[in-house]
Amino acid sequence: MIRHDSIRLGFKLAPKTEAPVYLQDHTRVLDFEVLGPFVRNHCGQIVGVHQNHAYLSDDEGQNWQACPIFDSEAFSFDDSRSLICLSSGVMILSFCNTANRHFNWRRKTNRPTHNTFLYHWVTRSFDGGRTWEAPQKVQQGYAAAMTTMIELGSGEVVMSAQNLDYQNGRHYALSFVSKDEGESWQASNRIDIGGQGHHAGCYEGTLVELKDGRVWYCIRTNLDWFWHAFSNDGGRSWIHMEPGLPASSSPAMLTRLHSGRLMLTYNALYKQGETQAPRRSGLFSEVAASWQREELSVRFSDNDGESWSQPVVVAACKGAWLSYPLVFEVEPGRIWLTTLQSELKIELLEQDLIGSE
Repeated sequence: MIRHDSIRLGFKLAPKTEAPVYLQDHTRVLDFEVLGPFVRNHCGQIVGVHQNHAYLSDDEGQNWQACPIFDSEAFSFDDSRSLICLSSGVMILSFCNTANRHFNWRRKTNRPTHNTFLYHWVTRSFDGGRTWEAPQKVQQGYAAAMTTMIELGSGEVVMSAQNLDYQNGRHYALSFVSKDEGESWQASNRIDIGGQGHHAGCYEGTLVELKDGRVWYCIRTNLDWFWHAFSNDGGRSWIHMEPGLPASSSPAMLTRLHSGRLMLTYNALYKQGETQAPRRSGLFSEVAASWQREELSVRFSDNDGESWSQPVVVAACKGAWLSYPLVFEVEPGRIWLTTLQSELKIELLEQDLIGSE
């Protein structure tokens, strides 16, 4: 059911380990360097972003053409970004500008200094990713991460976001909505579940539109489960909120597959067959949070998240952080799964994973 592969993991922003990598039986290792996220442009090319460039492929990832996104060293993206190609062909990249940031957390108060900042920006391409317009600032404060952008049936775009509550010393989630293909953005209300610490609160959420027209926001917490929020007005306001699936303190990725199923990619609360995990607290969080990132799992739902298949571990590596997943359905049922931490790159087949439950 799971095999050992001698593959090279990158360890940017993750602990280094020489431990072997175990992969689900039907996976295939991707041998290119681009991490993603990935989309298809209006010409049918695969476009991925990595190291301040867009990479275009005419041959399903065998070869890539690099196109710079920025014309100035004043901009850079690092460990968080999201990418979408709208039905109109316009592409939008959402990112934190890591070329200009500052982070300082006071131990005595367990709060950030007021000069802590990392801004949230977007940039657009109108020619399939070859050239990009000047970046536009969406949010000040300390934005830190954005994992998802989705195009609703209405044509509007919803973008996940977060920010830092400086006074209370925690993060909160929100979303931004655009009705003009990313030219302007409207912020939603805050989603705040309390807490204190430089990784406390709720943040790093992932979005999907449900078949009944609601938008679902699945958000990371330190409380051993995701926080689920729902919007009835296309992400402008979040009014129904509740605890969700058990999970470690790590972000998920929700993906609507061509089959209509939802796919959830995430780090489970505990490793398979175990009932404990390493935990972090103190300045990190006022509660001790599970930090299980050695196993990456997927689950499927045929009823928009009302129930889920049993988790399938697709990758495992002792000491690694197989986390911050990016998911791209290359063609119906064929899925590229990459991680921003530890830089895992594998291909999966939907049918194989459903059959392995």
